[in-house]
Amino acid sequence: MVKKILVVMFALLIALGVGVGLSYTALKATSLFDNTVALWGLVAVAVVGSGLGVARGLMKEKNAIRGDLVTRHGAGSFVSHWGTALGIFGAIASGVILGFFIMNGKSIWFIPVFAKELSQVIPALNVHYFSVVLILFSSFFFVADYIATRDWRLLVPNVQDVLQGFIGKYFLRRKWEKEEKYLSSQKSAAVPYMLIGLVILLSGAVKVASHAFNFSASFAGWATIIHDVFTVFIILFTIVHVCIIVVLGDWPAFRSWFTGTMSTKFVEHHHPVWFDDLTTKTNKS
Repeated sequence: MVKKILVVMFALLIALGVGVGLSYTALKATSLFDNTVALWGLVAVAVVGSGLGVARGLMKEKNAIRGDLVTRHGAGSFVSHWGTALGIFGAIASGVILGFFIMNGKSIWFIPVFAKELSQVIPALNVHYFSVVLILFSSFFFVADYIATRDWRLLVPNVQDVLQGFIGKYFLRRKWEKEEKYLSSQKSAAVPYMLIGLVILLSGAVKVASHAFNFSASFAGWATIIHDVFTVFIILFTIVHVCIIVVLGDWPAFRSWFTGTMSTKFVEHHHPVWFDDLTTKTNKS
């Protein structure tokens, strides 16, 4: 498993690294968002990601207890999680360089526009393009995998998850013992996180389509504003996500995103519902 994880991580880093390198060397004179073939490439990676996600969802092995360890994440999970994460970081970095909330060539908030010349704008746009490629492939892979697996409760919270497993547990300090593979707080955060991502994806799609179709300046402008606003939301959400890991000290779950496993004793104590599923062989993912 560790070898598979290392291969996946290395491949994702290389993919983004090559994209950044090309953006500032061979592709620095032209924007890929103005290239018809490149625009169809965005559609292609979403389709390929979806196809591979379905295949993975139908064929992947169930999580299992193997002695002192529980397999929590397979190689496919690393593709969807870290591929999306690296893509988001690349998109945020290039987006910051290009600037948020631009009016008359100037930013209307505290982060300045770093790319002021066309020779700076085009490479940053191309980094953004390659980041979007990574996000589209990984996110469509994840969604297709999730649908094919058909374990809806894995990430969709119920009322108890929100009221007792999140609000009650962390704000009212009440005991909650119905934790599954993902904590109730993680499930409660997953839905708004994905909805924010969906708005960014749709508004970004409008921005990309405006390069190929003659949208009105007003329509494209509103798409840009929505894209920028929800990008700020995703930045804040990501910061909170990292801070929660640090504050709550949920290091075993964090380490599992690098090792793929968690200790059996930890799962039995902190994820009792999932442990029961594992011991009764009913888990699907």
